[in-house]
Order: sequence, then structure tokens, then C-alpha cells
Amino acid sequence: MPDIAPFIQASKKLIGIFGYWPDFHDAEIVEAHFTRGDSQLFEKRQPTLTAKLHTWQPTGKVDAKGYWLLHHHTLVTLRFHNIEEDFCMEGFNRQNVISELRIEQQERTDGPSPFFAVRFWACSGMGAIFKCASIEVVEAVPCTENGRCNTVLEPIPMDRDGSALER
Repeated sequence: MPDIAPFIQASKKLIGIFGYWPDFHDAEIVEAHFTRGDSQLFEKRQPTLTAKLHTWQPTGKVDAKGYWLLHHHTLVTLRFHNIEEDFCMEGFNRQNVISELRIEQQERTDGPSPFFAVRFWACSGMGAIFKCASIEVVEAVPCTENGRCNTVLEPIPMDRDGSALER
């Protein structure tokens, strides 16, 4: 699958932490917020979905109990702009784990192009499939292993290019 990061606004916020665009394997959707768009009379509304996901980077190592060791626990907020009417979601509950967040840029023969085909592949809880006009990384902040932000946590140090420095 081609690298999607160059087509996502502010993708460096996430790439700077992980060194690449993650597949979000086993990430958890902790928030999903829908907005219908502006409400000015006679203005075209552009519905958005803002999703907050807890993700991390696997180390490829296991601890003494056999659990995978993970690092760079991060809360990522993604915003999907101009969601199309064929949006489909199901299964949102107390735990919303996905096996993958698949994003593909596609072209149409009729209608606005390019667009993004997005799929949250559900493991447990929420799954969704939709099309949108653009995607942005709103923020990517360090968090605990439980996906909680804590003011005691210090930001991940970055170099001038937006890449994470070793701690």
C-alpha cells in the first residue's frame, strides 16, 4: 500500500514520534465527535468526524510474563473533513479496538477528486467506513499506557524537522 502520510495535513506530528505513519494496529478509539459543519444560512455544510485514538509503537520484545513491550504511547486526534453521505458506523461501546486504520487516496470519474476512502477495521467495538475530502492530524500527545494524558508527562522532545529525539 502506498505511503498515505504526504497527503494528510500535519502528518509530521505523528511521523515525528514514530518515524513513519502507523497502521494503528490494536489502537483504541477513545472518542468520536461528529460536527455537521457551519450553520450559516445557504452555506454548504462540511460534516467532520474528529476521532481520538490511543496508539503506540511495538518494540518487538516481550516481558517476563510474555506481554508485548510497547513504547511511545500517544493520543492522536485525527479530523476527517467533508464526510460524504454514505458514512457507516457500528458497534461503538466501552472498548473500541481496531486492527487497522486504512486510508486510501482515490480518484473518481464523476465528482470531486481526489478523495479518501477510510476504514476503521473493528476488532472490538466501533468500526466505520466512509469517504472524505481531506484528513488532518490535529494533535499527537504523549499519554500513559492506559491512554490517559497527564500534565506530569513531558512532551516528546523533537528536533527541528519534527522527528522525536531519543529520551
